[in-house]
Amino acid sequence: MGILTLVATLTGGANAQVNCQTFTETGKTVCGRFLDYWQKNGGLAQQGFPISDQLQEVSSTDGKSYTVQYFERAVFELHPENAAPYDVLLSLLGVFEYSQRYGDAGAPNQTVSTGNATLFKETGKTVGGSFLAYWQTHGGLAQQGFPISNEFTEVSALDGKPYTVQYFERAVFEKHPENKPPYDVLLSQLGTFRYQAKLAAGGGPVGNSVIPREVPTVPVAVPTQSGPAPGPQPTTVLP
Repeated sequence: MGILTLVATLTGGANAQVNCQTFTETGKTVCGRFLDYWQKNGGLAQQGFPISDQLQEVSSTDGKSYTVQYFERAVFELHPENAAPYDVLLSLLGVFEYSQRYGDAGAPNQTVSTGNATLFKETGKTVGGSFLAYWQTHGGLAQQGFPISNEFTEVSALDGKPYTVQYFERAVFEKHPENKPPYDVLLSQLGTFRYQAKLAAGGGPVGNSVIPREVPTVPVAVPTQSGPAPGPQPTTVLP
């Protein structure tokens, strides 16, 4: 894992078109409101590269069909029924991954943070230290969601190494004490995991997009840009 390197910029690694960008690293194009959201909410560092085209998908949260696009660390959902900026929402990837890995019992051997910690009454979980600092400076509720676990050790699906992690509704934070701040907290590639899981389950098209047999994994920089203030985005509260 280590300190990751920014390998594309808006003017270099992506080929700009009118209201669209095609990313040569993955061959995918982002347009319209999805591109606008990507640019204004952390871009490559927070969301990762696009790994699918736009497609229609039934939400695991409410059973409704939405236009979505997969990124390495997020899935964007188009909600034209909402006024901007809430017409683009993020799927609850942290909830899906946590449920799939640990079920109703949750992850074992969790530890409640005691360093400058805040208890979130909505879920009964505590966030502190570098995780709280990251949450507060990188979009908070709107980008990350509420915490749905306390801290625990998990083996990474990307490099097979153990890390201290904490699950949020839309993200998983990983501690990397070998890195200097702000690179000591990195985000798991939940978009990639979700995409690969759908491929494994169906082995072919998802919606109107054909999933490649191997989803590209591209090194990215850690976030340096905060997201918007929390707004009326849907949340799932776990026991």
